[in-house]
Amino acid sequence: MFWILAAALAAGAACLVIARAAAAARGAAAPQEDPALPVYRRQLAELDTLAGRGLLDEAALAAARAEAGRRLLSAAQAGARPERMGDRRARLGVVAAVIIAALAAFLLYLKVGSPGLKDQPYSVRLAGWQGADLQTLGPGPLAAVMRTLAASKPNDPKVFDYLGRAELNAGDADAAARAFQRSLKLSPSQPAVYAALGQALFLGNGGVVTADAKAAFDRALKLDPKNPAARYFLGRGDIAQGKTAEGLAMWRALEADLPPDDANRGALQSEIQAVQSGGSPQSAQAPSPDTQRPDLRRMDPAQQSFIRAMVQKQAADLKAHPDNPAGWARLVRSYGVLGDKAAQAQALAQARALYAKRPDLLAPIEGEARPRSDE
Repeated sequence: MFWILAAALAAGAACLVIARAAAAARGAAAPQEDPALPVYRRQLAELDTLAGRGLLDEAALAAARAEAGRRLLSAAQAGARPERMGDRRARLGVVAAVIIAALAAFLLYLKVGSPGLKDQPYSVRLAGWQGADLQTLGPGPLAAVMRTLAASKPNDPKVFDYLGRAELNAGDADAAARAFQRSLKLSPSQPAVYAALGQALFLGNGGVVTADAKAAFDRALKLDPKNPAARYFLGRGDIAQGKTAEGLAMWRALEADLPPDDANRGALQSEIQAVQSGGSPQSAQAPSPDTQRPDLRRMDPAQQSFIRAMVQKQAADLKAHPDNPAGWARLVRSYGVLGDKAAQAQALAQARALYAKRPDLLAPIEGEARPRSDE
C-alpha cells in the first residue's frame, strides 16, 4: 500500500507540472490583444457620456476624442508582443526533470527510509521508555517519563522539581519553568526551586535576567540568604544593567562563601576576572542551587532512577567534552551521592590523568571525593 500511494502521489505531481506547462504553451500560442486597447475604447465611449451630461463643451470633447483616438491607433499599430514559447526540447526537459526528481526521491528513500518499519505511536514509545533502564534514555525521553510520573503524583512538589530539571536538561526552559512553578505552588518554601525557576526564566529569555527571573531569585534569597545560584544570577543581572560594581560585589561575597574545594569556585573567579578586564560573563551556568545532597533513601524507585540517569548523562557529556573541571567535580560528587564508590574512583582516576599537570584544577575535583560530615 505504501508503494502504491507513493507512486500515485509522484504521478499526480508530475501530471500537475506537465499540465501547467502545456497550459502555458497554449496560452503563448494563442493570439493576444494589447490590454491597452480595451482601455482606450472605453475612454472614447465615456467621452460621449460626459458630453451628454454637459460636462464637456464641443471644443473640449473634440480635443479629448483626438487624444484618445491617437492613443488607440498607436496601440493598435504597435500590437502585443507575443510571448515566446519553448520548443520541443524545452518541453522534453520539463518532463525529464519531473522523472529525475521522482527517481531521485525514490532512491534516497531506499537508502535512508524504512518503509517496512512498523508504526510507533507516542503511547507505545512512552511505554517502552517507562519499561527501560532510565540511564539509557536521552534527555527528551527522560523528560517524557518524568511527565507521566508527575501526572501520577500531582501533589508531590519534589516530583515537579525533578520534572523541571529534566525539562531543562531536554532544552525546554518554558516547560521547566511551569514545572518549577507547580512545585512552588504545592510547597512555597523551597529556595532551591525558586533559584531553579529563575534560571529557567533566564534561559527561556535568551540569557537575560528579566523581572520575573529577578523576582524568583529575590524570593530564593529571602528564604535562603546564602543561596549560591540566586546570588550568582542577581550579580549577573546587575552587571548586564551596567551596575558592574554592585554585581562584582555580590560575586566576590559569593566567592568568599564558597568552600575552597567547591567545583564552581574556579569558574566564578574566571568570570570575575573577565568582568574586571572589561569583558562580560561567559557562563550561563550558576553554582549548583542545591547545596545539600539529596537523600536517596527517601525517594521512590522512579525518582532514584531519574537521579541515576542524570548522573549517567553527566558522564556522557564529559566523555564527549572532557576538558571541564567543574563537570568532573560534579560527577565525582554525584557518584558519592549515589554511593557508587567504584564509579567515583574511576571518574577520579580519569580526572587525575587529564589534569595531572594542573593541580589547581585537580584539587577541587579530589575534594569532592573526600568524606563529608553529612555522609
